[in-house]
Amino acid sequence: MKISKKEKTMLCVLGSIIVGFLYYQFIYLSQVDQLQQKVGKENELKQKYDTVMNTIKSMEDKKSDVKILNAKISDEALPFYPTINQEKIIIELDKLLKDNSLKGSVTFQPIVSNSVENSKKEAKSLAESSLQSIVDQYNHAFGDAEKSKQSDDKAVTNPTNSDANNKNSNNNGASNANASNNSQDSSNKDSKDAKKNTVQYLKCEVNFEGKYEDLDKFLDAIDENEKKIVVNSINLNSDTLDGVKGKINLEFYSIPKINDELEGYLKLDLNGSYGKSVPFGAGTASSTSASKTVASGQEEKEQSDFIALVKPTASDLPTITIGKAKDDLRTSYVYADSNSVENAEMILTQDGDKYYYKYRTSKGTFPANYDDLGAEFAPTSKNMVLDILSRSRLDANDNSGMKLKIVNKTDKLLNVNIIGEDSTNPRVTIEGDLNNISVNNK
Repeated sequence: MKISKKEKTMLCVLGSIIVGFLYYQFIYLSQVDQLQQKVGKENELKQKYDTVMNTIKSMEDKKSDVKILNAKISDEALPFYPTINQEKIIIELDKLLKDNSLKGSVTFQPIVSNSVENSKKEAKSLAESSLQSIVDQYNHAFGDAEKSKQSDDKAVTNPTNSDANNKNSNNNGASNANASNNSQDSSNKDSKDAKKNTVQYLKCEVNFEGKYEDLDKFLDAIDENEKKIVVNSINLNSDTLDGVKGKINLEFYSIPKINDELEGYLKLDLNGSYGKSVPFGAGTASSTSASKTVASGQEEKEQSDFIALVKPTASDLPTITIGKAKDDLRTSYVYADSNSVENAEMILTQDGDKYYYKYRTSKGTFPANYDDLGAEFAPTSKNMVLDILSRSRLDANDNSGMKLKIVNKTDKLLNVNIIGEDSTNPRVTIEGDLNNISVNNK
């Protein structure tokens, strides 16, 4: 069978179409599908890569946040005991009594873990004067006459007031009922929260005898004690002309610590001394007694109103700490942490004879509402004092620092004392009007 040239051409075209169709159907579409899957996997891997890289980049910020959070927890828990240890408390009370020339004995109650007790005050009516009944009769008679006159006037001018008064009385009754219900709900909620929030504490009774002046010194020593001791009540009796005796009920509260304070606290050596001699020196892990560190070097000088710490990132503490001096609970502290110069601001304001302060860093402000004047304070001396404790740089990669902008709107001079600063590459820079700010490197 002969095939013409035209038929051969048509068969070639048909064969090409069939081959193309088969290639498209079984090879090309399969390869396109595989390519789309590869592109999808590539996009998924790229997204995971970007997520991982963003996480890696944010690690430093997270580390800073952890350091700041640890510092806040340690600072606020610092005034409380890490645990209740009767042996340590006996030694502490014995020292307080002897140092203040008092004789005494201590009786402990069992250690309990419970919610903090609320002191409830009972309303008591005072005895009335014999003339009170006469005054009440006069006021009652005079008041009835005035009310009668006012009711006649109101009957003429405002006849609709009675309806309004009835409505107001109904509304007042409803509001009083709602207030009573809200108060009851609040008390029930408080009682439930009290069962959840418990703390370990110890009560003891100290019987003492000595001079009144020594007792006053003893109470001052308790108030200035490193750990918080609550004086619940005190009973006094006159013993001699200048002597007193009585008993004091004390309470000791403990909060578990996240640092190594417990281990050091439980060491019992009557002849030993504990704690770091330089709390903010090299190797310090978790001590945050900033105000006490500065105060120890300033005992014989003017007292601090504010304190600040500037540390390297190698420290376990945040690189920047600013707070009110002698703030035992550390509620006024703000922090920042980075291996670069942090911008901070402090504003001091005067309103009449009252003084206010506020400050902020990149990580926090005090007070929380920074738009107001700030928190009120009383300057401790003729001039206001800000002590900044800095440190020499560890190496070329140690770049942490603080640029503090100070706005002093008061009639007092602010003395800024920078202690322990690096002589070649300072960490601290002060900005502000030098007419009412004095910067001293010590």
